[in-house]
Amino acid sequence: MNEKQAFLLAKCLGGEPWQSGGEIWVVTVHRADGAIVVFSGDAVCEYEDEAAFDEGRAKSSILLAVSDVR
Repeated sequence: MNEKQAFLLAKCLGGEPWQSGGEIWVVTVHRADGAIVVFSGDAVCEYEDEAAFDEGRAKSSILLAVSDVR
């Protein structure tokens, strides 16, 4: 997803847009239980906590079928 999409999605979800490098944008949503849900252009992933997110250990994930809509 691009920067504009990330900011719009973050606003809708109450999350935070974040550039993960090289013009790749994601949205992170921090849940009350400490888990983090990350939305990218390709998938939605749930991480148990910050450490799991930093280590790339997703607890669960959903791959998205995405068309290039601008």
